[in-house]
Amino acid sequence: MTTKKTPLYHVFMARNADVRAAAGYYAPIAFSDPKTEHLTTREKAGLFEIFGQFLLQVSGRDALRLVNETHVADMAKLPDNKGTYCGILKDDGCFLDDVITWRVSMDKFWVCPAPHRVGVIEAHLNEKGAGMDVTVVSLGYRYTSLSLQGPAARDCLQPMTPADLSNEALKPFEIVQTTLAGVEDVIISRTGFTGELGYELFIPTQNAEDIYVAILEAGADKGLVPCGVAAMVSLRIEKKYPIFGRDITEEHNPVEAGLGWTVRAKDVDYPGKGIVEGLKADGATRSLVLLELPEGANPPEGGAELHVDGATIGHVTSSAMGHSVGRALAMGYVPSELARDGEMVELAGDVVATIRTGAVYDPQNGRSRI
Repeated sequence: MTTKKTPLYHVFMARNADVRAAAGYYAPIAFSDPKTEHLTTREKAGLFEIFGQFLLQVSGRDALRLVNETHVADMAKLPDNKGTYCGILKDDGCFLDDVITWRVSMDKFWVCPAPHRVGVIEAHLNEKGAGMDVTVVSLGYRYTSLSLQGPAARDCLQPMTPADLSNEALKPFEIVQTTLAGVEDVIISRTGFTGELGYELFIPTQNAEDIYVAILEAGADKGLVPCGVAAMVSLRIEKKYPIFGRDITEEHNPVEAGLGWTVRAKDVDYPGKGIVEGLKADGATRSLVLLELPEGANPPEGGAELHVDGATIGHVTSSAMGHSVGRALAMGYVPSELARDGEMVELAGDVVATIRTGAVYDPQNGRSRI
């Protein structure tokens, strides 16, 4: 597979970022120390490129019907310019992908799959939409996606746009189409993958370099720094945010992944509905948990076995250093009867980890709502 350069590749190289191949792209792993980037995002603000994040546009008279018949959320209840996070499932009740989908209007929706699942979801929507008055197209490289995260994110961005970014005007998962730094056709979404106040920006690709630099300059006096993949991983794991391809795959369902709350009761059928509603009522046999390692331990490798009384009971799916909590963290699946706060599991080298069923950082999710 050919490794692609993102639209910001040359900017990253000019800033001496540690650029490596990741998920099919040359991506910045870090610009400085990943710990510094992580903590600066928590305390001030960090700017990330979300490489390969494309939008699928679903439009036409039957647009609402199609998204409602393919998403586990009740898409009919979404108002204009509001999004929701949920799953698109297969007939067996397991994930095809987890997505954020926004309703732009009654006859237009934007679906944002995982970067490496865009083609899969586009094909799925086209298959399910056969015979409907609907068109599914990838907006592809029309936009480059940036993510501005941290408690100072609003202060960095607001002077650059006429859109009102106040907490009252733009609530979590809402979008606004606006001008940013004089560039038109910019989409600002109040979403993110860090657990902080944040915005994901879809920038016309021809303007991506200029906007990226302009945001960094505008936020310099507020402590904004460029950040790479390593910081994004550690930030998300502190929040127990799963990522498709690691923590959730086509072999996992929303209930065992801790995402049963995204499955909404509705009259409309969608693939896997009966199975996932049954799991939601009865419970799953395994559960995705967060593992907190003892002080001084290093993050385990992905795929590392989890043991109880010498028996293998699961595997690590993701891991990172939790810089905000001062301990190594991991995610993985364990039998549901063990998925309780305070239960212990063993890793290689006689390391004993403590199970946490929720986030170890800001478990009440207050920081993203400021």
